[in-house]
Parts: sequence; structure tokens; C-alpha cells
Amino acid sequence: MTTTSDTVLVIATEYLGPAAITLLERQTKFHMNGLTFRDLEPSHCADLSKWVGIASAMFIEQDQAQELADKIKRVGI
Repeated sequence: MTTTSDTVLVIATEYLGPAAITLLERQTKFHMNGLTFRDLEPSHCADLSKWVGIASAMFIEQDQAQELADKIKRVGI
């Protein structure tokens, strides 16, 4: 795991609980050219935030999903 993936996992777990790791692994694998979540770097965060915002809205309220996406995006800044 990179520092970035560790940070993103902590943030996502606050919103999604133990399902966070599964969602993050799926989003990187299927929407980011097969990227493995554990290899996440700051340059990937903007793209990941978009996909997490879309996917997590299926499980949590839209405003919370957007808040989560915004926090992930800021990790890459």
C-alpha cells in the first residue's frame, strides 16, 4: 500500500465502513485501466474521486457521496 492508498482507505472507511476497500479496489481495477488500489498515487486521486462519487451514491446519500469524492480528490492536491 502507498501512503496515498492508505489515506484514501481511511477516508472512505469513514463513509462506507468495511465495504470501502471492495469499492475502491473495483473502481481502480475497472475504471482506471486495471490499476491496483494498493498502487494508488496522488496523480490518480482526481480520477478515482469521480468514480467513487458515482459508485458510492448507490449506497450512501448523494451529498455524503459528493463529500467523500471531494475528500479523495484533495488527497491528490
